[in-house]
Amino acid sequence: MKKKVLTIRHVEIEHLGFFENILRDLNFAYKYLDTPKGERLKEPLESYQALFVLGGYMGAYEESKYDFLRYEFKLIEEALKRDIPLLGICLGAQMLAKVLGARVYPGERGKEIGWMIVERVGEHPYFLGFPQKLKVFQWHEDTFDLPQGAFRIFKSEKYENQGFVYKKAVGLQFHLEVDRELAKLWSKEYAEELKNEGLKPETLLKVKEEEIKLLRNLSHLFIQKFLKM
Repeated sequence: MKKKVLTIRHVEIEHLGFFENILRDLNFAYKYLDTPKGERLKEPLESYQALFVLGGYMGAYEESKYDFLRYEFKLIEEALKRDIPLLGICLGAQMLAKVLGARVYPGERGKEIGWMIVERVGEHPYFLGFPQKLKVFQWHEDTFDLPQGAFRIFKSEKYENQGFVYKKAVGLQFHLEVDRELAKLWSKEYAEELKNEGLKPETLLKVKEEEIKLLRNLSHLFIQKFLKM
């Protein structure tokens, strides 16, 4: 039977990006669960080999406004309880941090949008081979405290918690799954926000082909280790 990854998606265009091809290469199927549309899991969570929780415009502290977040918190708690590998990206990382008891809040140093440098400050087998500094895609205004018992792996100039590992769970504030094509799509869809931030859409495309290639290779290595392939 083919192995499967459950992926919680909050916005249709904020999908797995080039992670889709990586999962296919590793012979994994992936299922999107669009919780804001009312979708709920019909089979047991343990029938999946991993849970991915993607980004979105809502805050991890806005469950009273977005009731589906309460359901997602339960899935995250279950994944942690059952030792199911869990990857949270952006909002997903913030939700994971909250479930682990950490504070999630609007960042006091402003938004991070575009291609920016994160620095590797911790060691973990999942990220073996990652350089000390890496250009990645960012789009967030919230941040979080490091959960108790978690290991900090990445930081940025503005925010010290950009990535952490807790047992079999990984939280990444940045978008490791985004390439130039997905960044271009987001720049068009969220043009008004960029304008309000004084940013031009073309700034989101300022990344070299060799930098994208490096991200693809590192992502493949990461997912391979994360899913124990």
